[in-house]
Amino acid sequence: MFNTFTTNKRKSGRPVSISKHTITKKCLDFYLLNGIDNQSFNNVIKYTGISKGSIYRLYGNEDSLQKSALVEYYKTVITKKLQEFNSKDATLKNIIIDITSGLISNRYKPCLYHRSRVVKYKLGKEVKKAIFKIDGEVKNTYKVLVKKELYKKNKKISSDEINKLVNFILNSITTINLMKLNNSSHKSILNFANTLKAIIKDI
Repeated sequence: MFNTFTTNKRKSGRPVSISKHTITKKCLDFYLLNGIDNQSFNNVIKYTGISKGSIYRLYGNEDSLQKSALVEYYKTVITKKLQEFNSKDATLKNIIIDITSGLISNRYKPCLYHRSRVVKYKLGKEVKKAIFKIDGEVKNTYKVLVKKELYKKNKKISSDEINKLVNFILNSITTINLMKLNNSSHKSILNFANTLKAIIKDI
């Protein structure tokens, strides 16, 4: 997903300058492979190839590093998907189909954001704040889609009901990601997705 880790070389005899952004992407690579919780901080540091002192100097602590990695994921992956969801032809049904088929075919890997939502109680304050902010952006996109579907069907429901529906959809997509992560059968994932599509159809 990301370029191979590199450093910016200077003239011989001078110290090597390390880009914080490059290290963040390398840490993100680690979390994509291994998940963001229950990981040894020493293993993360080892994966980057950077000294522990440099990591602490740049990030301060593990919480800040994890937040940086999750924000990088949001910028490079989530925002792109949200833009696709905001396209004129996007529907909730098609989004569910795309996510489900992508996970089953291994076109997509289980989403780090959705994995983080489930284990956020294990994570630090800064990561939780980042997840909360991303939740807001994702929910706003789903609200637009729900309202569009309601408009097409000439239906009206309260703002509270829309919020409940959006939370249900978001949590269901998280569940689909976790089913894939936990190696659930394709049939189980499809059955769950089809149930979700049927509920959406009845909005």
